[in-house]
Amino acid sequence: MKKEHFITVAVLILLWEAAAVYAGNDILIPYPYQTFLCLVKMLQDPVFYASVFRTLMRVSAGFLLSLTTALAAAIVCGESRKVRLYLTPVIALAKTIPNISYIIIALVWLGAEGSVTAVTFMILFPLFINGFLNCLDEEDNTLKQVQMLYPEKMIPKLAHKILPQLLPEILRTGRTAASMGFKVGVMAEILGSAGTGIGRQLAYSRVTLNTAGIFAWTIVMILITQCIEHLFSQMLDKKIKEETGWKS
Repeated sequence: MKKEHFITVAVLILLWEAAAVYAGNDILIPYPYQTFLCLVKMLQDPVFYASVFRTLMRVSAGFLLSLTTALAAAIVCGESRKVRLYLTPVIALAKTIPNISYIIIALVWLGAEGSVTAVTFMILFPLFINGFLNCLDEEDNTLKQVQMLYPEKMIPKLAHKILPQLLPEILRTGRTAASMGFKVGVMAEILGSAGTGIGRQLAYSRVTLNTAGIFAWTIVMILITQCIEHLFSQMLDKKIKEETGWKS
């Protein structure tokens, strides 16, 4: 973290402290030290780790399902224009449906446990497939003409051309999709009253008027999201450096 980032964080904490002093009510706005103590207490409780693990597993399942499904659909659309014409309205419809509608529908169909994975899949699938299709569309027309003259079998083409071409986009879109899926998954846990998970802990803190707990869990979510984005950014930077080095 850069020096400027530390300064920004310090200023935000001071503003938070000032807001807590002004409110004078820790149910409305807890003091930073109260939130910190609550966070330390959470880290000593095995339920904390079980909750984080369960949420990450639910979201990861939806993330991987959306990634693989979108990848397969994008490859098929890239090979067949007719299939792409059929799927275009479906993709457009998926993008326009509000997130809350996905959550409610998934709750009705799958219940609290299954809804988190399903909602994550339904929200991330349009994001992935749009990114993949745009990446395939950017391919040079001359290269496409050469491939039409000298067609390859699908398996070698997939291994040596399509997947390497899509890998940077997988990492780039995955960075956004993973953090978005995590936040949406927690929201689905809260609305669906899922079992062990971050959403359940947030809902419990709300019912017990433990605002410090809500702030503490929010900090945990921010840290997890930052770690996810950093991981994808590192992999993307490594991939870009490898391609740049190879080309040079």
